[in-house]
Amino acid sequence: MKPAIRSLVQCAAVGVFAVLISNAAIAQQQQKCFPSKFGPKDEIGNANYLTPEKTLQGVKTITKGKTYQLGFETNKDTPAFPPRTFSVIIVQPGQSGGNSLGLTKTTYNDDIINGWVGIGSQLDGLGHIGVDGTYYNCNEG
Repeated sequence: MKPAIRSLVQCAAVGVFAVLISNAAIAQQQQKCFPSKFGPKDEIGNANYLTPEKTLQGVKTITKGKTYQLGFETNKDTPAFPPRTFSVIIVQPGQSGGNSLGLTKTTYNDDIINGWVGIGSQLDGLGHIGVDGTYYNCNEG
């Protein structure tokens, strides 16, 4: 085959391949949802694979007794996706104007937390993000 014809055939093949890939991507985007392989009532996805047997199997891999802190303090500096925020307001309930409470003249400070639970150490579950109102395992709304 002549080089010019071979080049033309190769370009045509690449073009056809690109169209096929593009059509497959469009078809996948148009699919409304992707049902869970664990059934219509599934809410935990691959966590279904976490069984007591798997836990025992995992324990056998432990070679050191080291522990790790899994939680951390949540405060105004905790990373969060907007519009999520976190604030602490310090108040003195019933003590406005320098008043104290009761015969003992008790005074105290208290805290009000105003924040979103989806910040910090919480990892959003499968039902927290969707596409066009459809969430994990084809759940609407």
